[in-house]
Amino acid sequence: MTTTTATSPATSDAAAWATISLLSLSVLVVQWVAPMPVETRSLNTLAIACAALGGAALFYRHVRARDNFAVMCTALMQVLLFSALGSILSYLLARDGGTLWDSTFAGWDRALGLDWLGFVRAVDQHGWLVTALRLAYASLIPQIIVLVLVLGFTSRLEKLRGVMLGAILCGTICVLVSPFFPAASNYVHLGLTAADFRFVDPWAGYVHLADFNALRDGTMSQLDLSKMQGIITFPSYHAGLSAVTLWGFWTSGVRWLKWTGSFVALATIIATPVDGGHYFVDVLAGVAIAVVSIIIAAKAVRWTPAWPRLTASPSRRSHAASGQ
Repeated sequence: MTTTTATSPATSDAAAWATISLLSLSVLVVQWVAPMPVETRSLNTLAIACAALGGAALFYRHVRARDNFAVMCTALMQVLLFSALGSILSYLLARDGGTLWDSTFAGWDRALGLDWLGFVRAVDQHGWLVTALRLAYASLIPQIIVLVLVLGFTSRLEKLRGVMLGAILCGTICVLVSPFFPAASNYVHLGLTAADFRFVDPWAGYVHLADFNALRDGTMSQLDLSKMQGIITFPSYHAGLSAVTLWGFWTSGVRWLKWTGSFVALATIIATPVDGGHYFVDVLAGVAIAVVSIIIAAKAVRWTPAWPRLTASPSRRSHAASGQ
């Protein structure tokens, strides 16, 4: 079986780093226009983790050459940086407020013939199903970690880079689109709580509400990365990222991972309206953005900027020095 390694000229981390740089620039621009201080101590864990992963990536790239280890460490570092920058930017952009779109999204669901409350109540009739979907919904980050490790250790590095880039692109689009469609959640919109169900616990539909409202009414004066919640309702990044992981699992080339991982990823998408309180149109929009991101990532992962080619590789320099 042929696999792609990190040294292959066909693959590069450049597009992922370019997207992360775009996010960084966006945060700087928004902070310059309407600053909000960030609790510096909340950045310590991120800084330490990124420094460790970056150091490990350099070590396995230049000291003890292990391409797959280097790419895995780089991928995990990119995920951490994207998560932090995306969270900060989503909070900053949510301050502009605007009329909530919950009624509109509920209307769009009905226009598509989709009965959100009927679906949730049907799931609520089966305790085992509620538990299974809750576990699937909470497993998204572990899914990413499993993908990174399995694709890395099996040296499927082009696929690993493609999945990470797809996840970053999908998240970036969701963050940039979200302030134009502010919404709370279906549970909040309908005023539903755990008392309205047998087994369903709508905690995820409310956990972000305090931050969401504080940002919109101007009472939040400082950002704390360690306490941030996912405040994006439309489009659903939970559904979008699950679609990216589903693609990663299904095309991984690892048989057991293909079926097991794809099943869990699909269950996560199904769980999003129930555990996250997302409208069906949130989920559809997230999955649509994921599809676009996957298509772009499959091509962009092969993008290599011209500037690295200005420096000859060690092997070429040695050949030149020996007169070959």
